[in-house]
Amino acid sequence: MMRFAILDIETRIDKRLLRDALYRGQQLDEEQAYLRLREELGGGFFPTSLHVPISIAVGNVNEDHVLESVENLGGSEAELVREFWRRAEHFNGCLVTFNGRGFDIPVLELQALRHGVPAPAHFARRSRRSRAYHLDLQDFLTNRGDFRIRGGLDLLLKSIGMPGKHGMDGAMVQELYEAGRLDEIHRYCRRDVIQTYFLFLRVQLIRGRVDRQRYELACGAAAPFLAEIGAERPR
Repeated sequence: MMRFAILDIETRIDKRLLRDALYRGQQLDEEQAYLRLREELGGGFFPTSLHVPISIAVGNVNEDHVLESVENLGGSEAELVREFWRRAEHFNGCLVTFNGRGFDIPVLELQALRHGVPAPAHFARRSRRSRAYHLDLQDFLTNRGDFRIRGGLDLLLKSIGMPGKHGMDGAMVQELYEAGRLDEIHRYCRRDVIQTYFLFLRVQLIRGRVDRQRYELACGAAAPFLAEIGAERPR
């Protein structure tokens, strides 16, 4: 039997790195460089290499697929990265993400590089291209990217009766960070982990990894987490 860890991160853009790496020698301050790249991207998503984790939440799921706890990792940005990799290196279960292969894990790998954080077990698994230790729900549901889910995680959550993003999404995180509203970012990150857990549970049901009885028991056991985010049990 295997344990699971539901992971979500929220990030800010490293404006100094952006300026120094992309606009070196140009007479731009950090904010001007940021605004220039945002204009060049047409308001689109900034490159993964410029993202710095400012919030990491982990949901701990036992062998019976029951969500036992949700934790927000604490500390400075560097401490967040160190604590994540410390835990990941000693975790023998399966990591669960939504687009973790395309974003969360690459961001955390680049930050391990930046801060000199060893993660030999992780990179050994990655070199074997093993998917046994990481279930990316987007990767699974799109048949490894064969099609795109327009609406993303929010659409999928709403499709199973969860509230979804509910007035906030990742595009707002930079603004909240600059306003000093980290507590709201941490709550948002935690909320995403809770909802991703229920998507994970539904995926395990359709995969036949849990039967209907175990699915219903796990949903019932997670009632306190549903109450925390003001949600009803998924239909």
